[in-house]
Amino acid sequence: MYRIDIMTLFPDTVGDVLSESILGRAQERDILRIDAHQIRDYTLNKQKQVDDYPYGGGRGAVMQADPLYQCWEHIRSRYDTQSHTIYLSPCGKTFTQADAKRLAWEHDHLILVCGHYEGIDQRFIDACVDEEISLGDFVLTGGEIAAMAVADAVCRLVPGVLSDRSCYENESHWDGLLEYPQYSRPEVWHGRSVPPELLTGDHAKVARWRRKQSLLRTRQRRPDLYEALDLSSKSDQKLLAELEREQSRPPLPRPVACRPAEEGDIPAIQSIIAQARAWMDANGIDQWTEDYPVAEDYWNDMSRGECYVLTCGGAVGAVFTLYTRPEAGYAAITDGKWAGGEEPYASVHRCAVAARWMGSGLSGEMAAAWEALARGMGLSWLRIDTHKKNKAMLGLLRKSGFQYRGNVLVDAAPPHDPRRVAYEKRLKLL
Repeated sequence: MYRIDIMTLFPDTVGDVLSESILGRAQERDILRIDAHQIRDYTLNKQKQVDDYPYGGGRGAVMQADPLYQCWEHIRSRYDTQSHTIYLSPCGKTFTQADAKRLAWEHDHLILVCGHYEGIDQRFIDACVDEEISLGDFVLTGGEIAAMAVADAVCRLVPGVLSDRSCYENESHWDGLLEYPQYSRPEVWHGRSVPPELLTGDHAKVARWRRKQSLLRTRQRRPDLYEALDLSSKSDQKLLAELEREQSRPPLPRPVACRPAEEGDIPAIQSIIAQARAWMDANGIDQWTEDYPVAEDYWNDMSRGECYVLTCGGAVGAVFTLYTRPEAGYAAITDGKWAGGEEPYASVHRCAVAARWMGSGLSGEMAAAWEALARGMGLSWLRIDTHKKNKAMLGLLRKSGFQYRGNVLVDAAPPHDPRRVAYEKRLKLL
């Protein structure tokens, strides 16, 4: 059993906090034992005084050595094991995750000493304290908060307290990195979507995304930690190259929200379509013609409730159509087949991102919106087709977990190429 004894003037407060939740359950299972001791119980002074004026003058009071010693000696006498005594002090070494590991794995019994007022008599520190620990470069009114923080950080690493080592090995500071962002249900909240990589069900892609986000977060928030990392592996170098490219892209205004398109969005939609058509022409992609898509197509989509826009900071930045009507051309798929067979599905059409936001991540937000809407309709399949030369769309589909299914033909007047590659994704209903 791992034991911690806390010397304090406020044992009820400390004991109540450390007896709840995970640590409380661990104590019930006899994995841990955390006791708080009232220092005043060990003074010979009838008034229970534990402090006095400092020698040399000055404001405040200093906790006396003898009550502290008597309390400390009583605690030590209860155990056969060697105790390790820590004084929580702003003059101590800054506490780190490495210290939590060391204290959890190298010691079976800790005594945490909580100071108050102007501190404690140095003679007690010299005689009884093994190390001094600080939470950071600031001063608290007492050591209780620091003691609870140290106890919590140490105890959660004691074997058996958490269900598995992975519960703490993937967290911030374990290997010098800050932890990646976390997401839970629902998939879309206040217009903000879960990153599409986390919805793929591909464990390798999820792990790669998490590593990349940890690197980015550490570099931005803790450059001191980042500088100490060994990032020489090929996989890390590839992630760093991706981060450099992404950092050069335009920042995406927040919030990003998906909503049904409205009549007033038509000018913005027309502008986005014109930009997308110009980009396709410049890249030799024979996908959209002069007559398709046009404003009338989006009017019709809106009238059926099938047209959606993504707004960035309130401005329209992307458009797409999503509907559940069967696609005649999809039934004639060649060189493959739909995994969903005859099951109901949603299909994506006429999607585009404004030129100013290309490369900003808005396309990923759009793909996440397709999936969220389809799931909201109770559908488990999502289909889309695109031109074989549209590398940007092909990359988005693969990144978002779509699978190639074959080839289909679309209505396109000569000399335009009607051939398209078809992709499909199975959606896990939440």
